[in-house]
Amino acid sequence: MKTIRVCLMLVSVGAGVLLDGLIISSRYFAKLNFNQDSNLIAPHHFESPTTQNNNEDNKIAWLMSFPNSGTSYTSFLVRTTTLTNTGSNYGHESGTIAGELSPSVGIFPDNPIPSWTESWNQHLQKPQTGYILTKTHCGGFCATCSSYLQNSHTFLKRCLKGDYVTHNTTSGELDVRTGLASKDNIARAVHIIRDPFDNVVARFHLERRTLLQKNKASYPNTRDGFRNYCDDLGKKERAREQASLFYEDVVDLDIPCRADFYRYIQWHNLAFTTTWDMSIPTLIIHYENYTSNFNETKQDLLDFLEQDEVNDPPVFVTGKTYRHYYTKEEIDAVSTLFRKLALRQTWESTKHYFA
Repeated sequence: MKTIRVCLMLVSVGAGVLLDGLIISSRYFAKLNFNQDSNLIAPHHFESPTTQNNNEDNKIAWLMSFPNSGTSYTSFLVRTTTLTNTGSNYGHESGTIAGELSPSVGIFPDNPIPSWTESWNQHLQKPQTGYILTKTHCGGFCATCSSYLQNSHTFLKRCLKGDYVTHNTTSGELDVRTGLASKDNIARAVHIIRDPFDNVVARFHLERRTLLQKNKASYPNTRDGFRNYCDDLGKKERAREQASLFYEDVVDLDIPCRADFYRYIQWHNLAFTTTWDMSIPTLIIHYENYTSNFNETKQDLLDFLEQDEVNDPPVFVTGKTYRHYYTKEEIDAVSTLFRKLALRQTWESTKHYFA
Protein backbone atom coordinates (compact mmCIF):
# COMPACT_ATOMS: atom_id res chain seq x y z
CA MET A 1 0.00 0.00 0.00
CA LYS A 2 1.30 3.40 -0.92
CA THR A 3 -0.13 5.56 1.84
CA ILE A 4 0.86 9.19 1.46
CA ARG A 5 1.52 10.76 4.83
CA VAL A 6 1.42 14.52 4.86
CA CYS A 7 4.46 15.62 6.86
CA LEU A 8 4.82 19.35 6.32
CA MET A 9 6.21 21.87 8.76
CA LEU A 10 3.26 24.23 8.72
CA VAL A 11 2.27 27.08 10.98
CA SER A 12 -0.68 29.37 10.43
CA VAL A 13 0.46 32.98 10.39
CA GLY A 14 -2.37 35.36 9.57
CA ALA A 15 -3.44 34.56 6.01
CA GLY A 16 -0.24 32.65 5.27
CA VAL A 17 1.13 29.25 6.13
CA LEU A 18 4.67 28.41 7.18
CA LEU A 19 6.08 25.61 5.04
CA ASP A 20 9.60 24.26 5.69
CA GLY A 21 10.75 27.68 6.86
CA LEU A 22 8.92 29.63 4.18
CA ILE A 23 5.64 31.42 4.49
CA ILE A 24 3.89 30.77 1.22
CA SER A 25 0.71 32.40 -0.04
CA SER A 26 1.75 35.29 -2.25
CA ARG A 27 4.76 37.46 -2.98
CA TYR A 28 4.57 39.56 0.19
CA PHE A 29 5.36 36.74 2.63
CA ALA A 30 8.92 36.83 3.96
CA LYS A 31 11.48 34.06 4.43
CA LEU A 32 11.98 32.83 7.96
CA ASN A 33 14.65 30.54 9.39
CA PHE A 34 13.27 27.69 11.46
CA ASN A 35 15.04 24.52 12.51
CA GLN A 36 13.82 21.30 14.07
CA ASP A 37 14.51 22.60 17.58
CA SER A 38 12.36 25.68 17.13
CA ASN A 39 9.14 26.13 19.05
CA LEU A 40 6.38 26.09 16.47
CA ILE A 41 3.31 28.23 16.99
CA ALA A 42 0.29 25.95 16.64
CA PRO A 43 -2.70 27.24 14.68
CA HIS A 44 -5.69 28.40 16.69
CA HIS A 45 -7.99 25.41 17.15
CA PHE A 46 -11.76 25.45 17.05
CA GLU A 47 -13.02 23.59 20.10
CA SER A 48 -15.43 20.95 18.82
CA PRO A 49 -17.68 18.86 21.07
CA THR A 50 -15.90 16.08 22.92
CA THR A 51 -17.17 12.56 22.37
CA GLN A 52 -16.30 9.78 24.78
CA ASN A 53 -15.19 6.94 22.55
CA ASN A 54 -13.25 4.10 24.11
CA ASN A 55 -13.53 1.80 21.11
CA GLU A 56 -10.33 2.27 19.13
CA ASP A 57 -11.84 0.30 16.23
CA ASN A 58 -14.59 2.86 15.83
CA LYS A 59 -12.64 5.80 14.44
CA ILE A 60 -13.37 8.09 11.51
CA ALA A 61 -11.39 8.46 8.31
CA TRP A 62 -12.50 11.70 6.71
CA LEU A 63 -13.38 11.55 3.03
CA MET A 64 -12.24 15.07 2.16
CA SER A 65 -12.93 16.54 -1.23
CA PHE A 66 -13.57 19.83 -2.92
CA PRO A 67 -17.16 19.28 -4.12
CA ASN A 68 -17.68 17.41 -7.41
CA SER A 69 -14.39 15.54 -7.13
CA GLY A 70 -15.55 11.94 -6.83
CA THR A 71 -16.82 11.68 -3.26
CA SER A 72 -20.03 9.81 -4.10
CA TYR A 73 -18.30 7.08 -6.07
CA THR A 74 -15.54 6.62 -3.48
CA SER A 75 -18.07 6.19 -0.68
CA PHE A 76 -20.18 3.85 -2.85
CA LEU A 77 -17.08 1.83 -3.73
CA VAL A 78 -16.31 1.18 -0.05
CA ARG A 79 -19.89 0.22 0.81
CA THR A 80 -20.17 -2.13 -2.16
CA THR A 81 -16.83 -3.93 -1.85
CA THR A 82 -16.84 -4.28 1.95
CA LEU A 83 -20.60 -4.56 2.54
CA THR A 84 -20.12 -2.18 5.45
CA ASN A 85 -21.63 1.25 5.91
CA THR A 86 -19.91 4.59 5.52
CA GLY A 87 -20.60 7.91 7.19
CA SER A 88 -21.39 11.48 6.26
CA ASN A 89 -21.47 14.85 7.97
CA TYR A 90 -24.60 15.60 5.94
CA GLY A 91 -27.49 13.58 7.33
CA HIS A 92 -30.05 15.25 5.08
CA GLU A 93 -28.50 13.40 2.12
CA SER A 94 -29.18 9.98 3.67
CA GLY A 95 -32.80 9.40 2.77
CA THR A 96 -34.69 6.17 2.23
CA ILE A 97 -34.65 4.06 -0.90
CA ALA A 98 -37.59 6.09 -2.17
CA GLY A 99 -35.58 9.26 -1.73
CA GLU A 100 -37.63 10.55 1.16
CA LEU A 101 -36.16 12.33 4.17
CA SER A 102 -35.62 10.02 7.14
CA PRO A 103 -34.20 10.49 10.65
CA SER A 104 -30.41 10.36 10.85
CA VAL A 105 -28.69 7.60 12.80
CA GLY A 106 -25.52 8.90 14.40
CA ILE A 107 -22.35 6.82 14.26
CA PHE A 108 -21.65 7.72 17.89
CA PRO A 109 -24.37 7.52 20.55
CA ASP A 110 -23.86 10.99 22.01
CA ASN A 111 -23.60 13.03 18.78
CA PRO A 112 -25.83 12.80 15.67
CA ILE A 113 -22.97 14.07 13.48
CA PRO A 114 -21.63 12.23 11.59
CA SER A 115 -24.40 9.79 10.70
CA TRP A 116 -24.51 6.54 8.74
CA THR A 117 -24.83 7.06 5.00
CA GLU A 118 -27.37 4.26 4.53
CA SER A 119 -28.74 3.41 7.96
CA TRP A 120 -31.82 1.96 6.24
CA ASN A 121 -29.80 -0.53 4.17
CA GLN A 122 -30.12 -3.93 5.83
CA HIS A 123 -27.45 -5.41 3.56
CA LEU A 124 -24.72 -3.25 5.13
CA GLN A 125 -23.04 -3.98 8.43
CA LYS A 126 -21.32 -1.56 10.76
CA PRO A 127 -17.54 -1.90 10.41
CA GLN A 128 -16.21 -3.96 13.30
CA THR A 129 -12.57 -3.02 12.67
CA GLY A 130 -10.68 -0.39 10.74
CA TYR A 131 -11.88 3.11 9.97
CA ILE A 132 -15.29 4.44 8.96
CA LEU A 133 -15.00 6.48 5.76
CA THR A 134 -16.95 9.69 6.42
CA LYS A 135 -17.75 12.43 3.94
CA THR A 136 -16.94 16.09 4.57
CA HIS A 137 -16.60 18.91 2.07
CA CYS A 138 -15.18 21.33 4.64
CA GLY A 139 -17.50 24.11 3.53
CA GLY A 140 -16.51 24.10 -0.15
CA PHE A 141 -20.05 24.13 -1.50
CA CYS A 142 -20.64 27.67 -2.75
CA ALA A 143 -19.36 28.41 -6.25
CA THR A 144 -20.76 31.95 -6.38
CA CYS A 145 -20.19 33.39 -2.88
CA SER A 146 -18.62 36.84 -2.92
CA SER A 147 -16.52 36.08 0.17
CA TYR A 148 -14.36 32.96 0.03
CA LEU A 149 -11.19 33.74 1.96
CA GLN A 150 -10.66 31.32 4.85
CA ASN A 151 -8.10 30.56 7.52
CA SER A 152 -7.21 27.32 9.29
CA HIS A 153 -9.65 28.06 12.12
CA THR A 154 -12.72 28.52 9.89
CA PHE A 155 -11.71 25.65 7.62
CA LEU A 156 -11.48 23.14 10.47
CA LYS A 157 -14.81 24.31 11.81
CA ARG A 158 -16.40 23.71 8.40
CA CYS A 159 -14.79 20.26 8.18
CA LEU A 160 -16.54 19.38 11.44
CA LYS A 161 -19.82 21.10 10.62
CA GLY A 162 -22.73 19.02 9.45
CA ASP A 163 -26.44 18.40 9.74
CA TYR A 164 -28.82 15.70 10.83
CA VAL A 165 -32.52 14.90 10.45
CA THR A 166 -34.66 14.53 13.53
CA HIS A 167 -38.29 14.77 14.58
CA ASN A 168 -39.50 18.13 15.81
CA THR A 169 -40.66 17.55 19.38
CA THR A 170 -43.55 19.98 18.92
CA SER A 171 -44.90 19.30 15.44
CA GLY A 172 -43.61 15.78 14.93
CA GLU A 173 -42.38 16.79 11.48
CA LEU A 174 -38.84 16.05 10.34
CA ASP A 175 -36.38 18.92 10.80
CA VAL A 176 -32.84 19.37 9.51
CA ARG A 177 -30.57 20.75 12.22
CA THR A 178 -26.91 21.68 12.17
CA GLY A 179 -24.11 20.87 14.56
CA LEU A 180 -20.47 19.86 14.87
CA ALA A 181 -18.75 16.51 14.84
CA SER A 182 -16.07 15.78 17.45
CA LYS A 183 -12.50 16.22 16.30
CA ASP A 184 -11.44 13.55 18.81
CA ASN A 185 -12.89 10.81 16.63
CA ILE A 186 -10.99 11.76 13.46
CA ALA A 187 -8.04 9.41 13.02
CA ARG A 188 -7.28 9.40 9.28
CA ALA A 189 -8.17 11.21 6.07
CA VAL A 190 -8.67 10.30 2.43
CA HIS A 191 -7.99 13.40 0.33
CA ILE A 192 -9.45 13.29 -3.20
CA ILE A 193 -7.99 15.50 -5.93
CA ARG A 194 -9.58 15.99 -9.35
CA ASP A 195 -8.21 17.77 -12.41
CA PRO A 196 -9.01 21.43 -11.61
CA PHE A 197 -10.22 22.14 -15.14
CA ASP A 198 -12.76 19.32 -14.96
CA ASN A 199 -13.64 20.12 -11.34
CA VAL A 200 -14.53 23.74 -12.08
CA VAL A 201 -16.73 22.78 -15.06
CA ALA A 202 -18.43 20.06 -12.98
CA ARG A 203 -19.24 22.71 -10.38
CA PHE A 204 -20.74 24.85 -13.15
CA HIS A 205 -23.00 21.92 -14.10
CA LEU A 206 -24.21 21.63 -10.51
CA GLU A 207 -24.70 25.38 -10.13
CA ARG A 208 -26.50 25.48 -13.49
CA ARG A 209 -29.05 22.91 -12.28
CA THR A 210 -29.53 24.84 -9.05
CA LEU A 211 -30.14 28.10 -10.91
CA LEU A 212 -32.62 26.42 -13.24
CA GLN A 213 -34.57 25.04 -10.29
CA LYS A 214 -34.77 28.52 -8.79
CA ASN A 215 -35.56 30.16 -12.16
CA LYS A 216 -32.72 32.61 -11.57
CA ALA A 217 -30.69 32.13 -14.73
CA SER A 218 -30.37 29.83 -17.70
CA TYR A 219 -27.06 28.78 -19.19
CA PRO A 220 -26.80 26.08 -21.87
CA ASN A 221 -24.87 22.96 -20.92
CA THR A 222 -22.11 23.78 -23.40
CA ARG A 223 -18.69 25.41 -23.62
CA ASP A 224 -20.36 28.74 -24.43
CA GLY A 225 -22.77 28.34 -21.53
CA PHE A 226 -19.84 27.74 -19.17
CA ARG A 227 -17.94 30.75 -20.45
CA ASN A 228 -20.99 33.02 -20.24
CA TYR A 229 -21.56 31.88 -16.66
CA CYS A 230 -17.94 32.62 -15.81
CA ASP A 231 -18.15 36.06 -17.45
CA ASP A 232 -21.18 36.96 -15.34
CA LEU A 233 -19.42 35.86 -12.15
CA GLY A 234 -16.24 37.67 -13.13
CA LYS A 235 -18.09 40.97 -13.44
CA LYS A 236 -19.33 40.59 -9.85
CA GLU A 237 -15.93 39.64 -8.44
CA ARG A 238 -13.50 41.84 -10.33
CA ALA A 239 -14.00 45.14 -8.50
CA ARG A 240 -13.61 43.50 -5.09
CA GLU A 241 -10.53 41.54 -6.17
CA GLN A 242 -8.88 44.64 -7.63
CA ALA A 243 -9.38 46.41 -4.29
CA SER A 244 -7.66 43.64 -2.32
CA LEU A 245 -3.90 43.31 -1.99
CA PHE A 246 -4.35 39.59 -1.56
CA TYR A 247 -5.00 39.23 -5.31
CA GLU A 248 -2.42 41.78 -6.40
CA ASP A 249 -0.24 39.29 -8.27
CA VAL A 250 -3.03 37.35 -9.95
CA VAL A 251 -5.87 39.79 -10.57
CA ASP A 252 -4.82 40.39 -14.19
CA LEU A 253 -4.73 36.71 -15.14
CA ASP A 254 -7.37 36.02 -17.78
CA ILE A 255 -9.05 32.87 -16.47
CA PRO A 256 -12.70 31.80 -16.82
CA CYS A 257 -14.20 31.38 -13.33
CA ARG A 258 -10.93 32.52 -11.79
CA ALA A 259 -12.58 32.81 -8.35
CA ASP A 260 -13.46 29.12 -8.38
CA PHE A 261 -9.90 28.15 -9.30
CA TYR A 262 -8.80 30.22 -6.33
CA ARG A 263 -11.32 28.40 -4.13
CA TYR A 264 -9.90 25.10 -5.37
CA ILE A 265 -6.32 26.11 -4.51
CA GLN A 266 -7.24 27.51 -1.11
CA TRP A 267 -9.36 24.46 -0.24
CA HIS A 268 -6.53 22.01 -0.96
CA ASN A 269 -3.97 24.24 0.79
CA LEU A 270 -6.08 24.22 3.92
CA ALA A 271 -6.92 20.52 3.66
CA PHE A 272 -3.21 19.65 3.69
CA THR A 273 -2.60 22.11 6.52
CA THR A 274 -5.47 20.71 8.58
CA THR A 275 -4.51 17.03 8.31
CA TRP A 276 -0.91 17.89 9.15
CA ASP A 277 -1.94 19.95 12.17
CA MET A 278 -4.19 17.11 13.38
CA SER A 279 -1.28 14.65 12.90
CA ILE A 280 -3.43 12.15 11.03
CA PRO A 281 -2.21 9.87 8.22
CA THR A 282 -3.59 10.92 4.86
CA LEU A 283 -4.12 8.99 1.64
CA ILE A 284 -4.22 11.05 -1.55
CA ILE A 285 -6.42 9.70 -4.33
CA HIS A 286 -6.38 11.33 -7.76
CA TYR A 287 -9.80 10.93 -9.35
CA GLU A 288 -8.38 9.98 -12.75
CA ASN A 289 -6.68 6.94 -11.20
CA TYR A 290 -10.06 5.24 -11.02
CA THR A 291 -9.79 5.14 -14.82
CA SER A 292 -6.06 4.55 -15.33
CA ASN A 293 -5.27 2.28 -12.38
CA PHE A 294 -8.52 1.13 -10.81
CA ASN A 295 -7.45 -2.05 -8.99
CA GLU A 296 -4.44 -0.53 -7.29
CA THR A 297 -6.39 2.60 -6.32
CA LYS A 298 -9.20 0.50 -4.86
CA GLN A 299 -6.78 -1.69 -2.92
CA ASP A 300 -4.83 1.25 -1.56
CA LEU A 301 -8.08 2.73 -0.28
CA LEU A 302 -9.26 -0.49 1.39
CA ASP A 303 -5.83 -1.15 2.92
CA PHE A 304 -5.73 2.39 4.29
CA LEU A 305 -9.17 1.91 5.87
CA GLU A 306 -8.17 -1.57 7.07
CA GLN A 307 -11.28 -3.00 5.45
CA ASP A 308 -11.59 -6.30 3.58
CA GLU A 309 -12.93 -6.74 0.07
CA VAL A 310 -15.78 -9.25 0.18
CA ASN A 311 -17.77 -8.25 -2.88
CA ASP A 312 -17.16 -7.14 -6.46
CA PRO A 313 -16.64 -3.37 -6.86
CA PRO A 314 -19.15 -1.23 -8.74
CA VAL A 315 -18.29 -0.25 -12.30
CA PHE A 316 -16.57 3.10 -12.55
CA VAL A 317 -17.88 5.17 -15.45
CA THR A 318 -15.17 7.52 -16.65
CA GLY A 319 -16.43 11.08 -16.64
CA LYS A 320 -16.07 13.60 -19.39
CA THR A 321 -13.05 15.86 -19.59
CA TYR A 322 -13.39 19.55 -20.29
CA ARG A 323 -9.92 20.76 -21.17
CA HIS A 324 -11.34 21.95 -24.51
CA TYR A 325 -13.46 24.50 -22.64
CA TYR A 326 -10.29 26.55 -22.14
CA THR A 327 -7.78 28.12 -24.51
CA LYS A 328 -4.08 27.30 -24.26
CA GLU A 329 -3.44 30.80 -22.92
CA GLU A 330 -6.04 30.29 -20.19
CA ILE A 331 -4.54 26.93 -19.21
CA ASP A 332 -1.13 28.61 -18.93
CA ALA A 333 -2.68 31.36 -16.81
CA VAL A 334 -4.20 28.78 -14.44
CA SER A 335 -0.76 27.19 -14.13
CA THR A 336 0.64 30.59 -13.13
CA LEU A 337 -2.15 31.01 -10.58
CA PHE A 338 -1.26 27.65 -9.02
CA ARG A 339 2.46 28.41 -8.94
CA LYS A 340 1.81 31.67 -7.10
CA LEU A 341 -0.83 30.56 -4.59
CA ALA A 342 -0.51 26.81 -4.06
CA LEU A 343 1.43 25.41 -1.13
CA ARG A 344 4.20 22.99 -2.01
CA GLN A 345 2.11 19.90 -1.26
CA THR A 346 -0.82 21.24 -3.29
CA TRP A 347 1.49 22.02 -6.21
CA GLU A 348 3.22 18.63 -6.04
CA SER A 349 -0.19 16.95 -6.09
CA THR A 350 -1.55 18.95 -9.03
CA LYS A 351 1.39 19.93 -11.25
CA HIS A 352 0.87 16.94 -13.57
CA TYR A 353 -2.36 18.60 -14.71
CA PHE A 354 -0.24 21.32 -16.32
CA ALA A 355 2.43 19.09 -17.90
